[in-house]
Amino acid sequence: MAQKVSLTHGYYRPYFYWMFPIVVANEEKLFEAEGVQMKINDIVAGGQPEDKAGWYKEALDSGTRDFYFCCAWQGVYSTCSTGRGKIGAGLRSTLIKTFAIYSKPESDFENILDIAKRGAEIAVNKNADAHYVTLKNLSELIPESQIKFAHLGGIEKCFSALINDEVQVATLAGPYAEAAEAIGYRRLLALSRTEPTFVVLGEHVSENVAKSFFRAINLAVDLINGDRSKYRHRYLREFREVVEKYLPEISGQMDSILAKVRLPAWSPVEPVTRDEFNQIQSFLVEKGLSVEGRSFDSSVESVVTSGVAL
Repeated sequence: MAQKVSLTHGYYRPYFYWMFPIVVANEEKLFEAEGVQMKINDIVAGGQPEDKAGWYKEALDSGTRDFYFCCAWQGVYSTCSTGRGKIGAGLRSTLIKTFAIYSKPESDFENILDIAKRGAEIAVNKNADAHYVTLKNLSELIPESQIKFAHLGGIEKCFSALINDEVQVATLAGPYAEAAEAIGYRRLLALSRTEPTFVVLGEHVSENVAKSFFRAINLAVDLINGDRSKYRHRYLREFREVVEKYLPEISGQMDSILAKVRLPAWSPVEPVTRDEFNQIQSFLVEKGLSVEGRSFDSSVESVVTSGVAL
């Protein structure tokens, strides 16, 4: 085997569900088998700033991360606005279908028209998937001037703010959305999203290393989808630990919550297409959320084809 190379991963644990294939690939030593040594930095303490593009750029510049997972909108925004990083692939999962706007059980909100009429702020993580998917869906139904956001940081902080009556509504996804429903929170609007998670690599990551990295992720996806019982147990254990540390308000209801949490299904990594990139960039520019910046050709460097690493 060739000499191992190292890749540094910045792990924001409350978002474990998006990066679960990395968790599995690391624990099952799939990266190691591909000649990649994964170094993991815990980045929760610093939190997620509103300027995620600058945050990612700083991480790539300083070497604290060699890659990052992000929503498709953020991947386009960050690479275009900072000129750093290459979008290497997209990773689809059933998680993209779990976004919804929630209120507390005793809320008298009936639907999003009530939210708009009362000028209620929707808790989201600014410049993250919840922000973009909420704006994209609501702007098709109500005037943008009536859409108001409370940018509170990571999804666990948005959920905590909803629990503690700091906001009246919040956009949740993944196991947090399932937890909210398990304890009786009201789903006011399911949000539609088709855009995948993007994997952005530092420019210094060679094509061969990127291929090895994506091969390991694809192998992890095969393991997860092939043994649902085993990996659901691992997924639930991770979520339990996240809740106990970051959302203690609901830790006393963990048994009923975990009974409702489903293990997502993933597809292998896929190349990001020109049309996909251009549609996302056009949306961001139209909404005043990004400058046009770099194009597809300078932002995307796919090393995968039809779900199989080359």
